[in-house]
Amino acid sequence: MNYDLTDAQKALQSSMRSVARDIVEVPEEAGAGTLKKNMEIIAGIDYPSLILGEDIVGYCVAGEELAKICPSTFFSAMSSAAAFGLPVRRFGTEEQKKRYLDPILAGEGFGALAVTEATAGSDVAGITTTARRTDEGRWVLNGAKSFVTNAPAAGAFLVLAWTDKEAGKEKGLTFFLIDRQARGVNITEPGEMMGLRGVEIAELQFSECEIGPDAVLGKSGDGSGQLISIMPLIWISVALLALGIGISCMENSVFYARSRTAFGKPIGYFEGVGAKLAIMFTMIDLGRMIIHRAAWGMEQRQSEAAILAACAKLFTSESVNKIADLAMQIHAGHGYVKGSKVERLYRDARAAEILYGTSEMLRAYIAEDSLSRFSPEQNMMPDKEARVLFA
Repeated sequence: MNYDLTDAQKALQSSMRSVARDIVEVPEEAGAGTLKKNMEIIAGIDYPSLILGEDIVGYCVAGEELAKICPSTFFSAMSSAAAFGLPVRRFGTEEQKKRYLDPILAGEGFGALAVTEATAGSDVAGITTTARRTDEGRWVLNGAKSFVTNAPAAGAFLVLAWTDKEAGKEKGLTFFLIDRQARGVNITEPGEMMGLRGVEIAELQFSECEIGPDAVLGKSGDGSGQLISIMPLIWISVALLALGIGISCMENSVFYARSRTAFGKPIGYFEGVGAKLAIMFTMIDLGRMIIHRAAWGMEQRQSEAAILAACAKLFTSESVNKIADLAMQIHAGHGYVKGSKVERLYRDARAAEILYGTSEMLRAYIAEDSLSRFSPEQNMMPDKEARVLFA
């Protein structure tokens, strides 16, 4: 892998850095107005198009710049373009793409992915939302979805529901594209989160929500496979969120360690503080490398790309919580005060280990893949494919 950025990627990095630092407003409280304005700004440099394109490394380069300035805007953009837009681009009809992707690409609208429920998260087999087919070929949805990012502002939702429970999750789940104005859709009052407070979330409720046959994404029963196919990019996206928060923690800590003095010199020159900065830098640099490695693997269609994306999300999400803790320790009481930037970053960081798959679920996924690479016939020695991975 060549870790050097192309000229186009360097230009994109510079553009996003300028936009994020000089224009993007960082919202501490949820509000569609601020996020919509930020979406329109980043659409001006074709960032939504980049998320849906083939330059995944370029997406990572630009995403890092946005996430370190405004994690909420990055996460809302990612949830709209990657979690909602990517499956529409991959599996939607031309009519669906025009109807649902054009507003996102123009920065004029949000999309939302609705999978999680009160009793089901990573285990999609546990969801209870159902869709039954009428004699006229239409669909009727009933159920509820929890923690739906962008729900209060989204114009459309991508909803996973059972269409044939007897077929199991591999063939019995289907994605539906549902407009906000559809009859039978109720959006609850926005919820409040501990961190990422600029992101809007709400619950979706479906009561005899009737939609046409053209609302199916792809084919009926393909929902589980479609979800699996988009998860690597979502994992990389959450890893970028963590990376950006970590960088912001370190930048603020370095500034504070240079300007704050004790016993006649900046506190950064004391071993205890300097060591913390070194740990932060190491975790950030390793995190960036594994993110770019996973992104490059996806571009090259490598078989282990999904596992590398899971590793990137796992490592960076756990690292950023350590980084945020170190930043808080460096700032001491000045960081613990409500309203300080480090206090906000400390709260934002905690979300990374939870969003789109907990650390426990990712470890189980990575371990299962590792175990499958060993051949019993070879006395539990790594098989050929595993040797390539571990070489």
